[in-house]
Amino acid sequence: MLQERMLKSAMFYCQRCGKKNETENMRCSYCETYQQFDVSEIEKKNCKQCGKKIPVNANYCSYCGLDQAQILLKELDETSQAKEKENDQQKDDQKNNEIPTIDISDPQKLKEFIKEAKKEGIKVHVLGKNESFKPGIVPSTKLFIKNWVNVNKRMGRADFWWGLLGTFLLSIPVGALISLIVSLFQGFLPGNVETISKLCMAAWLAFFYVALLTAMIRRLHDIELPAYLALLLFIPGGDLISFIIATLPQHRTKSTYTFEDPKKSNKNNDHRNGK
Repeated sequence: MLQERMLKSAMFYCQRCGKKNETENMRCSYCETYQQFDVSEIEKKNCKQCGKKIPVNANYCSYCGLDQAQILLKELDETSQAKEKENDQQKDDQKNNEIPTIDISDPQKLKEFIKEAKKEGIKVHVLGKNESFKPGIVPSTKLFIKNWVNVNKRMGRADFWWGLLGTFLLSIPVGALISLIVSLFQGFLPGNVETISKLCMAAWLAFFYVALLTAMIRRLHDIELPAYLALLLFIPGGDLISFIIATLPQHRTKSTYTFEDPKKSNKNNDHRNGK
């Protein structure tokens, strides 16, 4: 029996205090704990170092004297370190997936950044706060009208509001132009003057609302909100909500939309590649 072999060897480590005993007595000479070597009724476990069977509640191995709690703490520490390393790796991966940004207010730094990026074969989109270099009623209104059917870009906050104001003010000269057209037709088509006037006004209103809708979609792209929110413009009371949303600042976490039209960019690339 194992107990007899331990008695013959007259050496064991106390399962409770871990002290080395050189005695044939199965009680520890220091803490007087009875040693359970070959008791079949108790649950056993393997020593973390030598692998021999010891009681499941033993603090120390009877054969090699190893502190079992020390091994357990070491395993827990290794597991904790592995988890921390995995979390750090995930954070690094997340940072690598984020879009790098640079302050474009410093032209020299921007120029150096673009130069280095091109060397690495990285495509760079310079994303300012607005497409216009200096937003105002004239340049922003030009963008508003030029992109009246374009929903594949962003639109900066300043460009949106200046463009909306400019396009709205255009209603004054457009109204004068419609009056001139009506007066011209009044001489030889007096019975159709009212119809012509209504058609001209309907055409202008259709243009204005389509331009407003697409501009709102581009503004939502710039804020990185769903484009379908632009439909609030056509819901009673929703137009106010949509205009409040349009006052939100730009977000730059995605590169799905820029101030460049992707269709034109693809055409330019095909032209450069000789396609």
